[in-house]
Amino acid sequence: MDYRFIGEAVDRLVTVPMSNWTILKGLPLTKTYEAARAKAGGEPLTLKAARLLTERVKKGDTVLLLSGFVILNWNRPETDGPIGAAALARSLDLALGAVPVILTEDILVDNLAATTEAAGMVVCDHEEELHRGGRGRKALVMGFPLEHEEAKKRTIEILDRLNPKAVIAVERPGWNEYQVHHSGMGYNISDVTAKLDYLFLEAQKRGILTIGVGDLGNEMGMGSVEEEVKAGIPNGATCLCGCGGGIACNISADVGLICNISNWGAYGICACLAALAGEEEVLHDGKLESRMISACVEAGALDPVSGMLIPCVDGEPDTINAYIVEMLRGIVRHITKGSIFTRSYRETGKKRIENL
Repeated sequence: MDYRFIGEAVDRLVTVPMSNWTILKGLPLTKTYEAARAKAGGEPLTLKAARLLTERVKKGDTVLLLSGFVILNWNRPETDGPIGAAALARSLDLALGAVPVILTEDILVDNLAATTEAAGMVVCDHEEELHRGGRGRKALVMGFPLEHEEAKKRTIEILDRLNPKAVIAVERPGWNEYQVHHSGMGYNISDVTAKLDYLFLEAQKRGILTIGVGDLGNEMGMGSVEEEVKAGIPNGATCLCGCGGGIACNISADVGLICNISNWGAYGICACLAALAGEEEVLHDGKLESRMISACVEAGALDPVSGMLIPCVDGEPDTINAYIVEMLRGIVRHITKGSIFTRSYRETGKKRIENL
């Protein structure tokens, strides 16, 4: 089966330039996406990420998910990131039997745990609980240090102990060439940001698959388009903190997926995992999407556009986010087991092709 058509459709949907950044500020999303895709070999990025995960991750393997973006002065997360990570945790469990472990700031652990449970996963209190029983459906959320030296130590401990087969960053701050983390507006947020960059970089040294999902260019894994971000993104080359490096992240990934909203990029990977597994249920539905958004907000996350505790992600209401998920399911439904009508239509198409 050639899945490229699915990947093309999924990539196009999650990169529709309809955010406040693209419409109100002229963010060149399409151009940046095309650059990222060209540098990754030309394959649809959501499909490439899902394919590599399917090849590398087997039942019982650990996958690390890095997420959480602290909003300065509020010490709260934004809604973009935690929901995408929770959705991926669910999909990795259902499609591959993977064991998801989510890493974030200590102050965001409760939020990521609540959001992940809203996705249907059971969040364990202790690491040893993860492998009890054979059914899976479990996840772990852990904090990570803000300080550089502590982060370096924790990196080695975690990678040695958990031996992950993949590390995925979803809307996760990534430092610039001077190891400074920035908000999208150009402010220095290094003091409130866990130094998960060390873990991402060490994973690469060990040959572990790395995937980065971002929507602006200051996120971990967006280093492949660093020059494009500096050239075309507001604050890309010059920030407001005086470090001289701009907000552009200089940490690359095996797959750097730039999209309209980072959660949507994560859902795109989930959709392609569903397609490859032949199971539509690997991708959550619109109702579960709304549930995750509500749980994330109730646990203290802010919509970064309004700055309010409302069920929006980057200014887009929960209804729009749910529509995106349902449209992704519509794409995937064509080649998953689906309904009897879908299966019979597919068989008819096969016979036609065979007779050509």
